Amino acid sequence: MHMGASVPVDQRIIVDAAGWLVKIHAHDMTATDHAALARWRQISEEHERAWAAANDLARTFGTVPPGLGKTTLGRQRSRRTALKTLAILATAAPVSWFTWRSLTRERYQTASGEWQTHTLSDGSTVRLNSGSTVDIAFNDQRRLVRLQEGEVLIETVHDTAGKNRPFLVETKEGTVRALGTSFIVRQHVGSTQVSVLEHAVEILTGRNQRRLLEAGETTYFTRQSISTNNTIDVASTAWTQGILIADNQRLGDFIQELSRYRPGMLHCDPAVADLKISGVFQLADTDHALNILQETLPVALHTRTRYWITVAAAEKKTTMRSR
Repeated sequence: MHMGASVPVDQRIIVDAAGWLVKIHAHDMTATDHAALARWRQISEEHERAWAAANDLARTFGTVPPGLGKTTLGRQRSRRTALKTLAILATAAPVSWFTWRSLTRERYQTASGEWQTHTLSDGSTVRLNSGSTVDIAFNDQRRLVRLQEGEVLIETVHDTAGKNRPFLVETKEGTVRALGTSFIVRQHVGSTQVSVLEHAVEILTGRNQRRLLEAGETTYFTRQSISTNNTIDVASTAWTQGILIADNQRLGDFIQELSRYRPGMLHCDPAVADLKISGVFQLADTDHALNILQETLPVALHTRTRYWITVAAAEKKTTMRSR
């Protein structure tokens, strides 16, 4: 997806948009206020862009309830939501989110069981794991990749534009800055995992916590903090070679990971979740991986459809004794 570049929105207009959004969240809007907001949005295209960007930002952080402007929340909760929105708009928007709308960008996306590799305009490459989405946005100041979901391997090169622009990867929890490197970023629920294969990266959380991560190291970070640096587990990077490695792994965890690479629903019955599995499995043939489980463990596949499979305990066979 390509979007044409435009002039960034004036900061004063951004603040006005934030004020209107907070007032809506607090349910303080009268009919006169709604009419005034409509007139404010019609003043110029810049005002309308600021309003659209403010709503995009608030939705991204989960602060806009469905049916914006309707009194669907209790007043006390709405006050908290308004304050949360104002804090986000005041801190995050000037740095990245409002300028995001002014950049030329592309989106790359993979379905379950699909991988893609793309060469960017500066010569860097991004390899998307199964079920991943990234937005690519370059301008004269920076090279920006926003990981919406999933996992991506990035190999950067020196800025071919000769402007020494930083290469940044943004997630829901913060930013990873490449320092001439090859690294993997994975978006989890509530945290981001970073693994450095070559050179180093700098992590900056949403609350301005910083950490240098060097080759062979991995860590997780949230908006508030960064975990201890640990040595990369080879299994966590095996997807880049098209394989899934299990080393005495819980079957439940293995099935959860395998489910990322096939469409539909794949479940593990809790009764067999603690069984252990070891092996190397080809991600391009997850059916074969499931069949191997039946051959090596006391489990069976209960298949409702091609896209709904449960791994459960195999039925025990009984034998009749002759008298």
